[in-house]
Amino acid sequence: MCLSTVYIDSDTGKEEVMRDVAEMEAEGEGFNLFNLMGEKRFVKGSIKRVDFVDEHTVVMERESRL
Repeated sequence: MCLSTVYIDSDTGKEEVMRDVAEMEAEGEGFNLFNLMGEKRFVKGSIKRVDFVDEHTVVMERESRL
């Protein structure tokens, strides 16, 4: 079974948001993340990169408002 780890990309590097993510669902200005244990977390931002093969990661970025 291949689950993913979701990160937020920031100026200081990648910050882990959630491990063992089994499902992502778009909602408004972000995504609901659901892990294997049924936990849910909302992350505001957009998807920057997805690696389904090697790292099993999703990298997101927050919208910068200047």
